[in-house]
Formats: sequence, C-alpha cells, structure tokens
Amino acid sequence: MQITPLLELQERLKRLQAGLQAGDLDAVFIMENTDLFYFAGSMQQGFFAVPAQGEPIYLVRRNYGRAREESAWTGILPMGGFQDLPAALAAHGYKGFKRVGLEWDVLPVNIYRRLRKLFPGMEFADASILLREIRMLKSAYELDCFRRAGAFALAVNRQIPALLQSGKAELFLSAEIENLHRRGGHQGVLRMRAFNAEMFFGHVYAGENGALHTFVDSCTGGSGVTTACPQGAGWKTLAPHEPIGVDYAAICEGYIVDHTRVFSIGSLPPELQRAYAAAVEIQDEIIKKALPGASCAELYCLAVAMAAEMGLEENFMGYGREQVKFIGHGIGLEIDELPVLGQASPFTLTEGMVIALEPKFIFPGKGMVGLENAWHVTTGGPEKLSPIPDDLVVVPL
Repeated sequence: MQITPLLELQERLKRLQAGLQAGDLDAVFIMENTDLFYFAGSMQQGFFAVPAQGEPIYLVRRNYGRAREESAWTGILPMGGFQDLPAALAAHGYKGFKRVGLEWDVLPVNIYRRLRKLFPGMEFADASILLREIRMLKSAYELDCFRRAGAFALAVNRQIPALLQSGKAELFLSAEIENLHRRGGHQGVLRMRAFNAEMFFGHVYAGENGALHTFVDSCTGGSGVTTACPQGAGWKTLAPHEPIGVDYAAICEGYIVDHTRVFSIGSLPPELQRAYAAAVEIQDEIIKKALPGASCAELYCLAVAMAAEMGLEENFMGYGREQVKFIGHGIGLEIDELPVLGQASPFTLTEGMVIALEPKFIFPGKGMVGLENAWHVTTGGPEKLSPIPDDLVVVPL
C-alpha cells in the first residue's frame, strides 16, 4: 500500500496555513473524504483540524487503526461522537479559535448546525475555494501518479479494438474494459465533488447513444440500463459505421487521467470523419496556447470560434439547449477539479495545473465524435499525460 510521504503532506500543510493566514482564519476543520485524503493522508472517517500556525490533529471516529497505518502524521487520536470534539480539541491545546473555515460546498447542513451548537462562540467561514485552489496545483509526487495512470490507460486502450464486435451490447463491452482496469489495480470508484454528481469508471456509448445527454454536467451521457442510473453503457448493440465512444478514467493512487477515444467497426460517414478531424484541430490549437497565464475563458471562446468557422458550432460540446459551456476541467483526486475551461471561468492557467481538454461534437441520431486528453501545464508547453494516439481507430468489418 502506497502512503503519501510526510514531506508531501507537510508541503500541503504549509500552503494551507499560508492561505488561512491570508484569509484571516484561525483554523480549518476538514471532514470531506477527498480533502481528508489530500491533507491527512487517510480518508478514515474523522475530523482533521489545521490551525493557522502549529501542528494539525486528526481525530478519527472510524477506523482509527487504519488511519494510523495510512497517514504519515503523528497527531492521530481516536474520537467518540461529535459531542466529544470541543473537549478533544481543547485537551490538545486547540482552543481560542474565533474564525474557522469549513467545506461549505459539500458540508451537509445538519453537520453545520451541530458544529454551531458545539462551538457557540465560533464564527464559521467558507474554506472550500481555498482547499480546492491548493489542490489545483500538482506536486512532483502527484505528477508521478498521473504518469503511471496514463501509462496504464495506454495499455488498456491498446486492447479495446480486439473487443469490438457487431451485435455486442454496450454493457458487455464496458464490462470487458472495466475488467481490464480492475485487473490492473483500478480503485473502482470515480470521485466527483459537485452535488449529486456521480460516475462509474466512465461511459461507453455506441451510435445514437453517444448523443444522449443526462444529469451529469457533460456533453455526453449514454442511456444506462435503468432510469435509476441514467448514464453510461446500456443495451444498445454495436453496429458497423457508427462511432463507439469510450470515455474512461485511469486511476493511480487516487489520481485520475480522464481520456476519451472513438472507435468504429468499418469507416465512419464522411460528416463524422470531418468532425473528428475538427476536434483534433481544435485540441491542437488550444494546447499551443495553454501556457501559464492563459485565460481559461479565452481558451474556451477560441474553441467555440474555431467550431463556428468550421460550420460545426451547433454541434460543439452538445446540441441545442444541452450544450455545455466548457471545453475542459481540472482533474486530480476528483474528476471535476479546478480550473474550469469555460465561458465564465475566472481562472488563468498556472504551471502545475493538470487539465482534461475534451473538444467533442454531438450529432443527434448519429452519436459523438471527438477526444479527450489530460495535460500538465508547464512553461515549456503542456505535457500530455494520456499518451494514447489521437487517431480515430477503425476496426475492419
């Protein structure tokens, strides 16, 4: 089992405490799973208290033994229920906090109310943007995880053409691809931060199912097998001369490399071939300009302008009212991290960011063509973290 190194956790703590001091916060209380893993090195259920100065403390409800094994921090203590928090913090010198940050973007209202009752003299503030912006910049340790995930994505991708057969259900194809991932150590959970957002491994969709939108904030969705889970692979069977989209996420030690490729059994119609080539052209132009200091909103606008010049604007990143207003997003321990490369994005690219760029075209009744790659932003130009060839893959009939 790989443990996040103590030096890595200490560097994250240093950046967090600098942010707390700049935001006039005395401390932050971290409870959400992914934030716990990032800052505490373990996501065992508990309460990671970080003061603006000094050492953090990890109070664990369950499982304390595993938290001790998984985290490199030494300040890890067992805790009973929520009611024990004030006494536990005070016993270890954590008192006198007046203004404390919480993860308001994901914290349930009921837990917030309990904290208000437990700490009646304390003012709570939103620390979610601070936490997400710290996680937005990746370290050398994290980049190594991304590169390992990318190498595995390539290994799986090379095996997909042999799985494509006319008459095979999307669901069976997805099961075969997911089996390859699991055999390689995929964790089996794809984390998303947005409220009510969820995804399982990714999506496989053939033909017209690639044009089905759903509740997930994406230009594709797939049919799914039930209205209880209306996304992903369904019962539609693969057929010749239609796009087969494989939008999956390889993961190493929690770090996600999001990637999409299009396959077909026999050649695609010329209209779809042209749109695929347009997606590659848009990607290549955006990546040339995806340097530190570039405006995420301006990159989005450039992509939309290129699609319009090609006569494909109405099919770009969705169709009709379902078009999404972004062309990419940050990735890391969650698939929907900052920054967003979108119409209203306030972010500029910074060295150390990792983004997924996904120019795609949607044709109702025909499907999706396009691609998605993961990129590490550097001053010398983006590093491609999904080393899969960008070609449309055509399997002979």
